[in-house]
Amino acid sequence: MFKTKSKIHNLLAFLFVFAFVFSAAAQQQQMPEREVRTDFSDEELEMFAEAAQEVQVIQQQNQQNMVEAIEGEGLTVEEFNQMFEAMQNPEAEMEATAEEEEAFDNAMQAINRVQEEGDREVQEAIEGAGLSYQEYEEIMMAYQQDPEIQQRVNELMR
Repeated sequence: MFKTKSKIHNLLAFLFVFAFVFSAAAQQQQMPEREVRTDFSDEELEMFAEAAQEVQVIQQQNQQNMVEAIEGEGLTVEEFNQMFEAMQNPEAEMEATAEEEEAFDNAMQAINRVQEEGDREVQEAIEGAGLSYQEYEEIMMAYQQDPEIQQRVNELMR
C-alpha cells in the first residue's frame, strides 16, 4: 500500500511540476527579460523564509487533497493523468466510459476548488508573514537566480 501511495504522489508531483514548468515557460516568453532585485534586507528575507515554509506546507496539503479528490471519484492518479493528457492532446486517443468521463469532470471540479482555496491560503500566508504577493515573487525570482540570495535564505530556514 505504501509503495502505491508513493507512486501516486510521484505521478501527481510530475503533473504539477509539468504544469508549473509549462506555465513558467509561457510567462517567460511573454515577459521581457528584467533585472532581478537582490538588495533585500535580512528582515525581508526572514519574512520570505517564513512565508515560503508555510506555502510549502499548504502546497503539500493541497496535493494530498487533490489525490483524495481523484481517488474519491473512483479514479487512480495514473488514470486521471492519462485522461488529462488525452484532453490536452487532441491527437491522443483514449477510450473512456461515460462514468469515467463523469468521474474525471467531478475530480477536475474538486481539484479546481482545492486550487482556489490553496491560492487563498497561500496569499494569507504571504501576507501573514508581512509581505505582499509581489514582494514574495520578487524574492522568489532572486532566490531562483542568485546563489547569494539562495544561501542567505537557506541559512534563515535552518
